Amino acid sequence: MVEEEPKDLMVLNAIAKGYKTEEKIAEATGLPLFEVAMIVERLLLRGLIERREKKGLLGRKKVEMGITERGYKELQARRFELEQRWQRLVTLAEQGKRDEFEREAFSLRSWIPLMIFMGIMDIMMWMTMLNMMNLAAQEFMPANVPEGSDIGGDGGGDYGGEFSDLDFDVNI
Repeated sequence: MVEEEPKDLMVLNAIAKGYKTEEKIAEATGLPLFEVAMIVERLLLRGLIERREKKGLLGRKKVEMGITERGYKELQARRFELEQRWQRLVTLAEQGKRDEFEREAFSLRSWIPLMIFMGIMDIMMWMTMLNMMNLAAQEFMPANVPEGSDIGGDGGGDYGGEFSDLDFDVNI
């Protein structure tokens, strides 16, 4: 898996959640605006999102992003894959298989912010699992998870939502 891919999916998910401008996406994801702009271009080239111009206040042009049907399908498929990997981690923790858990957790390290953002995993449960396995949290947390930030972007801190709870602006 490409290292940039988790961030691409995080931006795609933010657009699916209704964050339509690069500024709002950057705010919701915690990614730098420049990086969001680069990711948006990649997503546009892949046909996962589309850019629309709308008239804003006083006739000014306003550029918004929307997810395409192809983008929605990609997001659904990737979410399913990540949910399966999360369930595998939970099972390994429950069974006390520390070595397997450690390998799997380390391989998921760069995907953790996305999994939290998408509501697949809960940060408190993750920390509890690491503690149960006697593993140091800093080894399994990527550097780009801002401390104390609202990584989910919803202000509520409830990261257990289902994919179907999201409002998608699907454009075909």
